[in-house]
Amino acid sequence: MTSQWDQLLLNCGHWRGSFDTLADDLQPIKRQPSLLLLEPAPAGVPLELTLLFWPNDPDPNSDPHQGEPVRTIRQSFHGPDRQLVFFPSGSFSRGSWQLAPMVRAHTEFGFLFRDRRHRLVLFWDGTGRFEHPVLIREHRDGSPADERPLLTAESLLGSWQGQQSELLSTAGLSEPEIRPCRLHLTERELEGLRWLPDGGAIRVPDPLHHRERFAIEAWWLAAPDRLERMERVYDANGAWQCSRCLTLRRS
Repeated sequence: MTSQWDQLLLNCGHWRGSFDTLADDLQPIKRQPSLLLLEPAPAGVPLELTLLFWPNDPDPNSDPHQGEPVRTIRQSFHGPDRQLVFFPSGSFSRGSWQLAPMVRAHTEFGFLFRDRRHRLVLFWDGTGRFEHPVLIREHRDGSPADERPLLTAESLLGSWQGQQSELLSTAGLSEPEIRPCRLHLTERELEGLRWLPDGGAIRVPDPLHHRERFAIEAWWLAAPDRLERMERVYDANGAWQCSRCLTLRRS
């Protein structure tokens, strides 16, 4: 079984794409071109992350990454982080540990498949109202920037099988528990999903109720026969309980 660190390493490379800020109704507000560099130091540790941004809403007929970046973010990873849960596919999840009234909640889901990444950062305000998502679509530098079409219920209906990985919040830096799973998706199981470009979807509580158990979900249909679904589950006290990732193929 691979370690959390090994699964983080699957994300190494130069990732070219954009951060798309969407409204709460998922309509686009702005697009900011980006380039994320994740590279190990010569000794292997730490991993150095550099995130570059270019001006918002570039001309669609020009290279969005031309000229000098307008903002740079740097971060170092020296080892596994309990707030950042990785799964065997290289996909990951992180977010608020404890939800409470008047505290702004957030969570991130990052899907990885071959030379593509599909990431989502979700935000709620202090009253628990869902504010907006940021959709991040990336491809490895030098690879095709092919994207999936807008996800629809019809593309998900039917039988799927694969594996479920689950990591409990009490498990520390241990590895997720993995077990086989099967799903048969019907229109009823898909109720509440909100469809996104590039084969994505989210199902979010709106508003968040801090005294009820709930889950936050993100889906990505990376190929017609490959579906990945991640969840962050919170208990009735608003505490993060576990994270799950289902990696599925059509059966």
